[in-house]
Amino acid sequence: MIVEVAFARASQQLEAPLECVDLAWDDIGWNSRTLAPLNPLGQVPTLVMPDGSVMTESAAIILHLGDIAPQSMLVPPSNHPQRPAFLRWLVFLVSAVYSTFTYGDDPKRWLGGDETAAKRLRKSTDDHRELLWRHLETRVGAPWFLGDTWSALDIYLWQMQFWRPGPDWFVAECPKLHAIAVAMRADPYCKAVAQRNGF
Repeated sequence: MIVEVAFARASQQLEAPLECVDLAWDDIGWNSRTLAPLNPLGQVPTLVMPDGSVMTESAAIILHLGDIAPQSMLVPPSNHPQRPAFLRWLVFLVSAVYSTFTYGDDPKRWLGGDETAAKRLRKSTDDHRELLWRHLETRVGAPWFLGDTWSALDIYLWQMQFWRPGPDWFVAECPKLHAIAVAMRADPYCKAVAQRNGF
């Protein structure tokens, strides 16, 4: 939904509209039949560009959209004082926080099916993610992640609070991050994408 919202915000500046193809949960990842010809890793999102080339990684797609649709304000321009902070925290979200889901969502696949070890890995990745969110809570601005500057980071915060540990945890442990997610719920692009995706 992060990339879908970003495309919605950028749509007026794009030559071709985004066409979403929804996949069943059991048709993503290494064994995806649908994505294998495009992306053997089976990652979502997988973006097929107008020239037929393939782009993956949400951060790469966001940065690309920032380049081709600068008026969307997804990415602060190169001379913006918040650009370094944007880049820092975008990479933090996709490299540090995302990886806890990579290893924690289906830990058995990394551990040869060992259920006991999988439970330990799930617990440790969940605990580490909470530590990372608490760290971010001490760095976040208001009303948006970058203070007065809205950016795609705010879309990430909105979407990622649907995931573990969930909204109630953020209310109790990271109220500033939660406030950004609540503000984003009122965004018409987020509303439309959430509704389309059943949230």
